[in-house]
Amino acid sequence: MEKKNIVTYVDYGTIKFDIKTLMKKKKITKSQLVKRTGLHHQIIERYMSGNITRYDKDILAKLCYVLEGDLEDILRYEEPKK
Repeated sequence: MEKKNIVTYVDYGTIKFDIKTLMKKKKITKSQLVKRTGLHHQIIERYMSGNITRYDKDILAKLCYVLEGDLEDILRYEEPKK
């Protein structure tokens, strides 16, 4: 008897980070962001590159606070490709 795969892939779109644009607008370097947030530079680098699999609400809150922006300033939803 052949087993059927019950898991199907659905493209729901993706979340993209755009911290660099807000950093440029606010004239804040990565080193300054590390100092002001108290986060490790590798964590900042992951968020800047979008290489995050699980989002930490406290980190997002720190980034918004230090960069004086809202979530929609650093995150955006991209619809699935058709």
